[in-house]
Amino acid sequence: MTIIDYMRQKLTEYPKISEFLGGDDIHIDFTDPSPVNYGLSSTGDSLVKEDMLGNQTRRHNFTLYAVGQSFTDYWRLANSNFLLELAYWLERLPEERGIEVEVDGKKLTGKFVGATTANAMAMQPMSETMDNGVLYQLQISATYKIESEEF
Repeated sequence: MTIIDYMRQKLTEYPKISEFLGGDDIHIDFTDPSPVNYGLSSTGDSLVKEDMLGNQTRRHNFTLYAVGQSFTDYWRLANSNFLLELAYWLERLPEERGIEVEVDGKKLTGKFVGATTANAMAMQPMSETMDNGVLYQLQISATYKIESEEF
């Protein structure tokens, strides 16, 4: 499972996700403009460090876009609280094996190390009024290690 697959799975496992998703999946690189929809976009992967054996620590950045109900202050507050609680939950995910990458036809294994979040905020209304929802974002950085003496 790639780091993208892993983070999508973890987001769907968030205990309160059903309160906001309504049973739909989290889209990848796409967010339906109608409330309540979520899309996880990959925004890049970078090498953090590499040891003498070739083991790498990498960081993958994501933006979670969420379109939430927004007609009242109640809904906007619920959306902001949802993103805040989700950020806390993501930052407490434990280390876990199961990450795979493929480089030059070779499958390498690794583990998820941790996640941090930033910039949870309302981005824009989905129409000229607040009636059709607001687009929110949450930036997520996932750190993972790839173990390989051949990398």
